[in-house]
Amino acid sequence: MKTDIKDLPNSQKEITVEISVEEMKNYVKEATDNISKEMKVDGFRPGKVPAEIVKQKINEAQIYQEAGELAIRKTYLQILKESGLEVIGQPKVDLTKITPGNSLEYKIVLTILPKIELYDYSKVKGKLEKIEVADERIDKELENLRKSRAKFITTTEAIQQSDKVEIDFEGMLDGKTIEGGETKKQSLIIGESHFIPGFEENLIGLKEKEEKEFNIVFPKEYQKKELAGQKVTFKIKINLVQKQELPEINDEFVKGLGNIKDVAELKGNIRKALEEQEKTKAERDLKEKIADEIIKGTKVDVPDLLVEEELNFMLKELEGNVLQSGMEFEQFLKNSKTNREELRVKYRENAVKRAKWNLIVREISKREKLEIKEEELKQRMEEVLKAYPEEEKAKVNMDRFREYISEVMITERVFSLLDKIASDNSK
Repeated sequence: MKTDIKDLPNSQKEITVEISVEEMKNYVKEATDNISKEMKVDGFRPGKVPAEIVKQKINEAQIYQEAGELAIRKTYLQILKESGLEVIGQPKVDLTKITPGNSLEYKIVLTILPKIELYDYSKVKGKLEKIEVADERIDKELENLRKSRAKFITTTEAIQQSDKVEIDFEGMLDGKTIEGGETKKQSLIIGESHFIPGFEENLIGLKEKEEKEFNIVFPKEYQKKELAGQKVTFKIKINLVQKQELPEINDEFVKGLGNIKDVAELKGNIRKALEEQEKTKAERDLKEKIADEIIKGTKVDVPDLLVEEELNFMLKELEGNVLQSGMEFEQFLKNSKTNREELRVKYRENAVKRAKWNLIVREISKREKLEIKEEELKQRMEEVLKAYPEEEKAKVNMDRFREYISEVMITERVFSLLDKIASDNSK
């Protein structure tokens, strides 16, 4: 076997392979034997059909084709082992010469792990500061809790702040109803600012059954470009006005929430939850800070293959989130006035960053000899699979799932190492 390896741009290599006539004889024999095992011929047991009979029944080119596929599979693995190349993704194979009785030639284009000039991560600094939650945040959460338990009493009085109203409205631009601009029995609470700025203010002072017409100029940065900066006329009718009645936060109210004895315990639970929330955010921010520092200081040409894989993952992730929200992905694209290709362009810069970070994690784990033991991997896989419905478990590609969980665990180990280094350097 002869091989010639040529460097290509973007971390790719082209390998030209020639397998001699003599070597091909062995593969032809193996291919013939394989076909014999599957062939049914009267007078012969399965797998016992002589090679001469096989050649009479099967076109020689077909035998040689299968012999070529065998040759490629086996020699490809041999070439990788001998060359020491670390390949990523699937190779592109092109048969350039396959004729019975002649040598076989093929070319492989491989993407390999690029050379990486890793930033000196032993210099990273950063530590978690003490988490403190202001009393004002506790009070805000208590107020939100009050509002979630509010009662609304129908009234004939004029609309004020915090009132709940039900309205019919129509929005018109140049005398024509705007898309999605006509709604019946729309509920809103005055002051929560869920509508265009200025809309809720125009309802204050009105009473049940009253009508009003007013103009609002939409913000220049409004998401629907055809309405951005435009003056829209609204016609509204008040169907219902309700006053908000908020409960008092006292021990009696707290006892109705569940296993809590008094207001002091409720405040303590809220503080603890907010502290955990802030701690999680601070840990995430610190990890991003450390990762960004290493990414910026590391030199590596990220292969297009990895970027495309990352883009595929990001779009699949987005599609999953959209479907989980109850909307079809195609409808989401239509509402967003975009398409998959435009999203790939939009996300590409971030995909390059994520692909680069994956290469960095791989390099650090290799240098630090961070490995996942088999029993640890199996345990984590079992834990994650517990959350899957039974019908979904059957659909899981276990090889890919195993690879994914392994990557997650390695990344966790790398971050654990970097967190310790950063903390020690910050003392």
